[in-house]
Parts: sequence; structure tokens; C-alpha cells
Amino acid sequence: MTGNVQSTILIVDDDESNLDLMESYMEDEYSLVFASNGTEALEKANESIDLILLDVLMPDISGFEVCSKLKSNPDTKYIPVILVTALSKRENLQKSIDSGADDFLAKPVDMLEIQIRVKSLLRIKHQRDTIIRDKNKAQKYRDHLDKLIKTSPIAILYLDGNRNILNTNKSAIRLLDYDEEEILGKNISAILNDDSILRMEDKNDFTLEFLQKSGKSVSMNVSTSLVEDEESGTGMIVTIQDLKKLKGLFITPLTEKEYDEDVRLELNSIENGYSYIVDNEDFKTGYDAFSCFVKSGYHGLCISRMNPDHIRKSYDLYKTPLIWLTKNQNSTDPVIEPSEIFKIHPTITNFIEKVENGLIFIDGLEYLILENDFRSIIKLIEQINDSIMASSSKLIIQIDPHTMEQKEYHLFKRWMRKLPLDTIENIQLSQ
Repeated sequence: MTGNVQSTILIVDDDESNLDLMESYMEDEYSLVFASNGTEALEKANESIDLILLDVLMPDISGFEVCSKLKSNPDTKYIPVILVTALSKRENLQKSIDSGADDFLAKPVDMLEIQIRVKSLLRIKHQRDTIIRDKNKAQKYRDHLDKLIKTSPIAILYLDGNRNILNTNKSAIRLLDYDEEEILGKNISAILNDDSILRMEDKNDFTLEFLQKSGKSVSMNVSTSLVEDEESGTGMIVTIQDLKKLKGLFITPLTEKEYDEDVRLELNSIENGYSYIVDNEDFKTGYDAFSCFVKSGYHGLCISRMNPDHIRKSYDLYKTPLIWLTKNQNSTDPVIEPSEIFKIHPTITNFIEKVENGLIFIDGLEYLILENDFRSIIKLIEQINDSIMASSSKLIIQIDPHTMEQKEYHLFKRWMRKLPLDTIENIQLSQ
């Protein structure tokens, strides 16, 4: 219980005058619930009750039996129970202990003594509730972390404070060429060429030599992040990527035809160094705009979820380089898998360094969001936008806004301009 929220006390007594007396003493400080017999007490006892004052002598079920039932129920076993009786203290003390009661008071009850005992037990109850809440929160965090590790397309090792491998995922198993049981529980030094570089710290993008099962040494790009866990102490997430696969694709810029001077002047009104967004459900809109640019002589690069053969046939783009976002490794076109989003930025950077007045068109981010967390996609767009702003090229991103939460969409498009589609339409009508 925190803040100004009152503790809730269930008072059980078959004598109405006793209930009235308790109410007059306690109603200002506590939220009170009343029951006049044992059956009613068992019905009203639930997780919202913080303490129970329970009379022993009742007509249907004795207080001892009620207490025993409460303590055997997982939902109510940790609610403190104070038994109150007119019977002799010596006679009922053992019965109270056997029933699981937390305290015992003999009638006539001294109200000061009740207040002291109630406050003491409530304090212990609330401390335990806090511990349980923290423990449940920590367990949810561990479950969430475990799920993230297992489902991540990035290879991940999770280490404890002694650098033993506690968890990993399929991506890491494939990359390191071990069976899972061969590395779990082992110290990471067993699969490193030199473990002196790896420390328990937050660190991004450094190189380590890993030993595969075959004994082959492989250079990996590594990032580490410390994780605090109250139960197991400080741990560390280690992400690993094969350096050979981190490079982007090398694209040769080609144009569909020479610039039309008049069209170029109109298109130049859409400034270079900016990222533009096409946010509607009609996927043709973005492709029409991209086609207009490249058919007017721009060097274009299309990164799309759509099959490149369909794009070529639909828009007569037979020279413009097209990259397919897919898991299909049998394509004759350049391919980037959804787990390889780290390739997109260096691919674009390599392209815009080779061209003047270049245009990059991206369609299919919804597909990437399904396979990666949203924050990774935002980070990718920020990287691309930084490169575009420092170049003589421009970027067009097509996205269906209905595939995102409103807050996510605003975060996504905050550095982008709306593509002026009327300018594109006027050019197309004049051609």
C-alpha cells in the first residue's frame, strides 16, 4: 500500500455491537469491510483485504476453522489474521497457532493494543506486498528479455556477472556453429581467441575474434550492454555480427535516359538533401513518383518489398538498380533479408557517394517492422536521413500510416517533408 490509499480491514463478529464499536474506533484510519459469520467472511476475503480481525466464537463456523481455511487458500494465505476471543488465553493460544493465525487477542479488547498490533501486521504485510510486486516485475522483465533474445534476428549471448553464457538464440548458434547445449553454461572465454578485450561494460562496435566449433577464427562486430537483475545481479547482453556480412551492397548507378532540361527544372523544385514521405494506401503513388524522376535522368535506387521483375514490367525501369527486401535467396537481383537491416544504410551511402542528384526510393518498411523492433527501424531511418542531408540526393519513403500506432507514425515522419505529388502529376501529364 502506498501514498494515501487506506488499508482495508475485514472485521468478522456475530455481535453487531462489537462491529459498531470497531467501526467507531477505526473508520477514520482504515477502509472497513464487515462480516457477521464465518461463511460471509470466507466470501469477502480476497486479495483486496489487507488484514482480518476474526472473532473465534461464531454460530456457523468457528474463527479457528475460518482462519485455517484462509491460510490454506493461495489467494488469502498471506493476509494477516488476528483472532479475537472471550475464551481463556491459555486455552486458545495453541489453537490459534495451529490454525495459522498471525496474532491473538483476548476479550475485552484494549483498543490501543488493537491499534498497535494492526499497524505492526499491516507494516509487515505491505513490505511483503512490495517484495512480491518487485519480484513479479523482475520476473516479467526476465521473461520479456528472454523472449527478445530468442526472437531477435541479431545473434545474442546473455552473460552473468562471471561471464558465463546463460542464454542465447538461434542466430548466435548458426553464426558460431555450435549446438546450444555446447555453449550454455560455459564461460565466453571458451569461444574467444582473446578474451582480454571483453569487459563487463556498455560498449558499441568493437571487434572480437570468436572460435567456431570447427576451430576457425571469425572476426565479429560486437556490442555489449549491461543489465541489472536484482535476483542474479549484473548481467550483460552481447550482440555479435559477422564483419564480412556487415558491409552494404555495392550498386552501380545507371540512368534510364538523359535529362530533359525542362523536366529537370521542375523536379529541382523538390530539393535535394531532404527526405520525403508518401503516406497513403495506394502503393502506386510512390512508384509513379520514383519512375518520373528516373525517367527524367535521375540516378535512382529502389529498395522494395515488391518483386523487381514486377517493377520493371510495370514501370519500364530496365536500367535502374532494384534491391528486393525478401528472404528469397534464389533471386537474380540484389537481396536484403529483413534480419539484415544493417546493410541498408551502407548500401545507400555507397550509392549516393557515386552520384549527383540521386534519388533513393524505399517501400516495404512495414515488412521490416514485422521482423524487427520499431526502435531499430527508427534508428535506421535517422542514419539514412543524416546521410541524405549531407548529400546532393533525396530520399522518398512510401508507408501506409495505418500500419503504425499514431505516436509511432509521428515519431517516424518527424524529419520528413510531404512529397508534393501535384508537381509529379503535372510533369506526368505534360509528358
